[in-house]
Amino acid sequence: MASYTEHISQVKNNLNFLQDISNELTRHYWDWNVTVCFYAGVHLVNSHIASTTDLHYRRHDEVSDALNPFNQLSLAKVPENVFTAYCHLQNLSRRSRYLISEKMSNRGEERFLTFDKHFQRSLIHLDILLEFIKNQYSENFDTIKVNCGISKNISLLNFTVS
Repeated sequence: MASYTEHISQVKNNLNFLQDISNELTRHYWDWNVTVCFYAGVHLVNSHIASTTDLHYRRHDEVSDALNPFNQLSLAKVPENVFTAYCHLQNLSRRSRYLISEKMSNRGEERFLTFDKHFQRSLIHLDILLEFIKNQYSENFDTIKVNCGISKNISLLNFTVS
């Protein structure tokens, strides 16, 4: 089972990779940017789970169940905004990986591509997860510079947008 420290190390690797792939040369790979955000988020929530339980979950639904603040049996509950951010990040990643709607209720047959606005949403959700871990565990993360076409008016604590 990976430890809290091992998960945090992987988060930092993912964030460094995100910074590298969001440069001007790879600007149009929005799907990969979103996917990297999600996997950084996966390791963030798994670091929390590793620090609060002796369990290691192998499926995304198990992780969601462990984090869910509305489930009385949740072993690693997080605040509602953190849980919601993780769920949204997971759904955006599903969109980018499978070309399906991030809305679970949408069963349409059309394909859903990933654009800069989806990357922006991913950064917002990932920022919430990073802040949770920073505040909960006094963890430090470097500010990540992302070079993309998203709105510079959004307020992010862990990212510098250019």
